[in-house]
Amino acid sequence: MLRTTRRTAAVLLFALTTLSACTRQAATSPAPGTASPEPPVAAAPDPQADLVVVVGERVALDDIQDPDSLGGGYRARYRVLERFHGRQEGPMVDFEFYQHLGEPHLLGFSHALLFLRRDGDRLSEVAHYPVFAARGGGWAGCAPASEMEARRRKDRARAVPGVFAGEATYTEWVAPNPSAYPAEHFRISENRIRCLTGTPAQELYALNKHILETGVGPNSLTPEQVEAITVPVVQPAAPAQQPDEG
Repeated sequence: MLRTTRRTAAVLLFALTTLSACTRQAATSPAPGTASPEPPVAAAPDPQADLVVVVGERVALDDIQDPDSLGGGYRARYRVLERFHGRQEGPMVDFEFYQHLGEPHLLGFSHALLFLRRDGDRLSEVAHYPVFAARGGGWAGCAPASEMEARRRKDRARAVPGVFAGEATYTEWVAPNPSAYPAEHFRISENRIRCLTGTPAQELYALNKHILETGVGPNSLTPEQVEAITVPVVQPAAPAQQPDEG
């Protein structure tokens, strides 16, 4: 009698285990004719993910003391005042740049529109523009100070008067050639350059979006490259001639 009871219990336990396994398989197996769900598609990498564009205020600028380098290396820290591109990583940006001749250009003004590229844990400077407080808020840069820069802008990012909230003046490390600074846009006094016209920083950012793709600064472009990225000025159509009534 005891052996019969044990045998019956074993049969019941086996039946319950088999039923539970079948239930789990039915719950996890797709129904006949039903396609398995596709795995999630990974988002395409952002080609601009390692780029940062900000308006910053200079906090520190120091030489890089590296006996193995050729010199001319600098490390800068800027307080972020406005961000145009790049992920937020705190109120400061630290980056490196090289200028082998003369004093660093970034020493001539306290605020700059900075184009930076990330390389591992470090940021390096690709291009920069001096900027000043703009009327009505925000920031603005000066008119182009070279023929190449003027060709790049053409009918984009025009420099107009009345943009700055106050005086927009910066210093060059050598006395600039006045012929390179059109009188309608600048006043030159020894090493001091006063900007009479300006362009909102947002327009300068839009003008230089190709920097985000190539990592090449505007001063590194060849004349042919400048011509290739310059939008032609559209000339107005000539008025139609009226037919003679005589």
